[in-house]
Amino acid sequence: MIPWRQLVPVFALLLTTRAGQAQSIDAKERTAKKACLAGDFAKGVAILSELYVSTDDPTYIFNQGRCFEQNRRYEDAIARFQEYLRVGKRLSKLDKTTAQTHIADCESLLAKQGSLQTASGAPSGRGESKEAREKAAMRACLTGDVASGVGILTDLFIETKDTTYLFNQGRCFEQNRQYEEAVGRFREYLIKTRDLSPDYRADTERHIAACESYLRDKSTATGKAEPAVSTEDQPVVERRTAEVAAASPTPGRAGSALRSTGVAIGVAGAAGLATGLVLNLKANSMSDDLEKLYDAGVDSSRKRFEIAGWIAYGAGAACVATGAVFYYFGWRRAERAGSVALVPIVGPDMAGTVLKGSF
Repeated sequence: MIPWRQLVPVFALLLTTRAGQAQSIDAKERTAKKACLAGDFAKGVAILSELYVSTDDPTYIFNQGRCFEQNRRYEDAIARFQEYLRVGKRLSKLDKTTAQTHIADCESLLAKQGSLQTASGAPSGRGESKEAREKAAMRACLTGDVASGVGILTDLFIETKDTTYLFNQGRCFEQNRQYEEAVGRFREYLIKTRDLSPDYRADTERHIAACESYLRDKSTATGKAEPAVSTEDQPVVERRTAEVAAASPTPGRAGSALRSTGVAIGVAGAAGLATGLVLNLKANSMSDDLEKLYDAGVDSSRKRFEIAGWIAYGAGAACVATGAVFYYFGWRRAERAGSVALVPIVGPDMAGTVLKGSF
C-alpha cells in the first residue's frame, strides 16, 4: 500500500503537469501573434498549424486567417476563414458571423485593389506574359468587368488551346451572376476537354447545377435575394493579395486546453476521494477489531489510516473544485468572442492566475 505521505506529491505533480501544458500553449500563442504582427506570417501560420493539430481547436485556423489578413494576403485569408467555417462543428452564431464578415472584407479589398491597378494603367495586353494576363483576367472578373475578363481568357484559349480558360470564363460569368452564360461555358468546357478527370468533371457539373438552381430561383421567386456566389479557387488562375484590412474582433477560443485540464484535475480529485473512502473504511474496520481486543500497535495503525483518509479527502475535494474552475473558464472562453479569461494556476507551494485572450 502507498504511504499516505506520498499521496500529496502525486496530486501536486498532476496539477503542475497540467498547468505547464497550459502555459506552453499560451507561450506558443504569444509567439505566433508576435510573428504575425512583425510580418513573419509564415512562422506565425506554422505555429498556429501545430497548435491546431495538437488541440483540434478550430480557432487556430481562424487566427491563421487573421495572420494572413494582417499581412495583406487576403486570398489566403479567405481560404483560412472558409476552412474555419467548414471544420468548426460547434461554432456559435456570433463566431460564424464574424468569420463571414472577415471574408466579405477581404473580398472587398481584393476588388478595390483590382480597381486601383486598372486605374493606374496596369498592363493587360497581348505583349504580357501568360501569367500576367491571367492575373489581369482575374482582376477584371472580380471587379465586375466581365467583358474584359472573358475577352482576355478567350485570347488565352485561342493561343494555347487550354480548355481551362473556358472553365474560367464560366467562373467569371458565375461570379457576376450571369448564370445562363456561365452554364454555356461550363458545358463547352466539358465537351472540348479530353480525358477530363472524374474530380474536375464532378466539380464542373456542380457549378452547372448551382447556376441552373439560381436561374430557377430567379424565374419562380421574383424579388427574392439571389444566392451568394462561390469564390472558390479556379484552375490555372492564381490567387493574389490586396490592401491591408483593419483589425476586428475574433471569436472566443474554444478553450479545449482549459477544459481538458479541468477534466484531468477532476479525475485526479475523484481518485483522491475514492482513496480517502478506502482508507476510512479500513480505519473503521480496525476500530471494530479494537473493540473486541485492544492492541496498541493496531490502534497506532488505525490512527495513521484515519489521518491518511482525511488527507486524501481534502486533496480530492481541492482537485475537484480546481478542475471545475478550469472547466468553467474553458467553457466561458468557448462562448465569448474575443474573450479575455482569468485562468487559475495551481501547483505545489504556489497559486496564481494568468490573463489570456485571442488576437
